[in-house]
Amino acid sequence: MKAVHLRTEYLKNPLGLGILKPRFSWNCSGGKRQSAYRITAVRGNEMIWDTGRVSSGSMTHIRYEGKTLESRDIVEWTVQLWDENGREGEKASGRFEMGLLNPSDWSASWITGDYNPKKKMRYPVDCFRKEFRAEKKVVSARLYATAHGVYDVEINGRHIEDFVLAPGVTDYRKRLQYQVYDITEDIRENNEIIFRLGDGWYRGCVAAYSAEYVFGMRTALLAQIELVYADGSRAVTGTDESFSWCCDGPVRFADLKDGEAYDARMKPGFGGKARLLKEKEKNAVIPAASDNVPVRKKERFTPELLIAEDGTQVLDFGQNIAGMLHFHIQGKPGQKLRIVCGEVLDRKGRVDLSGIQESKPKKGWSQLSLVKKLLGAQIKGDVVMTPKQEIRFICSGGVDEFRNSFSIFGFRYAEILTAPGEKITVIPDDFESVAVYSDMAQTGSFSCSSELVNRFYENTLWSMKGNFLDIPTDCPTRERLGWTGDAQIFFDTGAYMMDTAAFFRKWLRDMADDQYDNGLISAVVPYQGVEMMYKVTGSSVGWADAVYLVPYRYYLRYGDTELLENCWPMIKKYAEYLMKNLGMRDKKEAKNNPWNEYTYEKGVHLGEWLEPEEFRDKVYGTQAKHPEECTAYLYYAMKIIGEIAGILDRNGLAAEKSFAEKCRKYADGAKEAYNGLFVKTGTLHTNRQAKLVRPLALGLLDGEEHKKEKQDAQEQLVRAVEEYRYRVGTGFLSTPFLLPVLTEAGKAKTAYKMLENTEKPGWLAEVKEGATTVWENWEGNLSQNHYSPGAVCQWLFDTVCGIRQDGECHFVIAPVPGGSLTYAEAEYRSIYGQVTSRWEKKEDGIHYQITVPENTTAEIRIGEKTVNVESGSYEFAESF
Repeated sequence: MKAVHLRTEYLKNPLGLGILKPRFSWNCSGGKRQSAYRITAVRGNEMIWDTGRVSSGSMTHIRYEGKTLESRDIVEWTVQLWDENGREGEKASGRFEMGLLNPSDWSASWITGDYNPKKKMRYPVDCFRKEFRAEKKVVSARLYATAHGVYDVEINGRHIEDFVLAPGVTDYRKRLQYQVYDITEDIRENNEIIFRLGDGWYRGCVAAYSAEYVFGMRTALLAQIELVYADGSRAVTGTDESFSWCCDGPVRFADLKDGEAYDARMKPGFGGKARLLKEKEKNAVIPAASDNVPVRKKERFTPELLIAEDGTQVLDFGQNIAGMLHFHIQGKPGQKLRIVCGEVLDRKGRVDLSGIQESKPKKGWSQLSLVKKLLGAQIKGDVVMTPKQEIRFICSGGVDEFRNSFSIFGFRYAEILTAPGEKITVIPDDFESVAVYSDMAQTGSFSCSSELVNRFYENTLWSMKGNFLDIPTDCPTRERLGWTGDAQIFFDTGAYMMDTAAFFRKWLRDMADDQYDNGLISAVVPYQGVEMMYKVTGSSVGWADAVYLVPYRYYLRYGDTELLENCWPMIKKYAEYLMKNLGMRDKKEAKNNPWNEYTYEKGVHLGEWLEPEEFRDKVYGTQAKHPEECTAYLYYAMKIIGEIAGILDRNGLAAEKSFAEKCRKYADGAKEAYNGLFVKTGTLHTNRQAKLVRPLALGLLDGEEHKKEKQDAQEQLVRAVEEYRYRVGTGFLSTPFLLPVLTEAGKAKTAYKMLENTEKPGWLAEVKEGATTVWENWEGNLSQNHYSPGAVCQWLFDTVCGIRQDGECHFVIAPVPGGSLTYAEAEYRSIYGQVTSRWEKKEDGIHYQITVPENTTAEIRIGEKTVNVESGSYEFAESF
């Protein structure tokens, strides 16, 4: 038996790790069961850890307990396994390198451009250059870098793309990531390094209304190159005032959302010098390792040329993505082009941005004007639309090349505009779109006999890629924010599709950074301005619940009790907020409510949000009351948080037994209140699917005492679905619950009809209309790239193909064939190995093929039959 798929803190051979006692994980290959392991770790020529032979079947979260690790340490670790017969297996090795662990490791200085930025003005990209020598033979070279803004780097003519849009997205007031690059192969005797620095999230346009200068007025760069020579000596070149500087390069304007202005006639002159950042301008935050996967350029698409009614040349790349453009073009010297990127075309074949744009004052936002906008007032004076998603390009006269460096667009189409009377030849093969997202390994796949369902699965995967850029965003266009509700809804679906462990660990750190003193978190994480809007909506149930649901689901998915323990302080703080804010708002209603101490409605709540228009609440915003949704989620919060407290208590990680009991008391009270206030007063007598599915999904009708109410709700839900012609009638919060709840009610046939329905509103209606990503709303007139409604794809994995992880090294596999599908198959590389499930309808019945990975067990349920198995491949048949 051999260890494969070796990982250190969920990462493959990480460079720049910031975790002092990292944990190791692997999968097993060969044999049935791991009976023992031995891990050794070497630093240079020094053995720093040897576990000896450990009798254990565990293959995840094995903590390093060797000698203290220090900055820059490179550690080679080896694991050897013994199988169920005690046979010794072949060794397997991995490695990791520590980052800069101490503030004193940074000898470089913060540098900035030699100018004084003014409010409401935007500036060209800064360019910094430094020449340096390698005095001796180099055996290792590292670049450590971060910025207030977005930077890229070129060494000796090679553009480094190990991390795009570095340093990524954080609340720069609390956390600043740095990157580590292995540049050993780039180093020569004489070297040149060039940095470019754009506004990025730091002072560029962010959030729905494109506020600017959220974190500061002045962008800045911090970087150092460390050379290790063959004789063991070290040389460091850090950013300081000796760096040359200029802002006369070709990138005249760069904004993440609005785009870039590029003059191909210009070259950076480096005629000035960098300026050191003054003490009062410095951010006190010490750069920290992200311990996350990098953001990278991924798939590329070449377009088809379309001609709009008015003759405009439009490129169709065939796939809606979040990404960049790369092209070659030749125009007359000084000829100006404008390239506008968007997700959809209007009826005349032109790019249409109306579904993703907001208006803003041409002179920029003031605090007062933004407040008025949020309150619904019209903007006075000249306005502009944002995001622009455009490239303004000036040709040199030769063949020019362009690629986005400081902006990212949500788009499928790009139209090329010239000045009136001018033309330019557009050759489609000279253009490509480039998808950009966090470099997560794909862990799942699904396919079936329905090409429409397959396409919807691919659409969901593409929406995930389009919105997982260092944080989980809602859309890659209008807002591009880390909405908490979207992330909690989609967590399990995303974890089937891609390895999100390191990614969500980083985002949960962002969440902890931004929790308010009262226990709430903003509705978007990390902070990106417009606090008055996102802080207020942070109390909304379904969104605020991310604070415990994401860590809890993470624990169930990856078995990571340490992450659960790290998140516990913010989880407990939120639970205490709920306990302090119970009861009806209205004093008279509170007095007449016998369950007032277990009822919840205070705060601002978004409710179900984006149901089909005919079902939506008429009142939204601060005046809207949602006691039904709120009390339902109060129960769910107290139930799950109580479970978390119990898990931590049992594992000796936090003595929270009494708090678990307290949560259970509130959960029981909220459940009684919900049934007394809503179920028994007619909430379930409705055709509104959300009102029916919610209590069923959250467990409010579980238990013998609610058996009749549960059955009534299930029957009413089926009637509501049938009367709505098997179309989707739920909104943001409840759509992921629909098919699981129907299946649990014994109505898998109804669930399949909903999935396969091609009428609006529904998942496959989008596919029929040509969508290549998931729409924000059922009408399809807003963003075309929101992953959250695609959370239904979890059902494809855990129900259609029946793959469910159930504790350490164990699965429950219970496929549920149905609908018009003649076959379905899924693969899922879990943290414990790859499991597969396939079923196919044949003339004599349904045939199943299931593979269970090494060193795991599974309970396989086929119809009424249940078998318990170890690893291996299994076939079953079930007669019709």
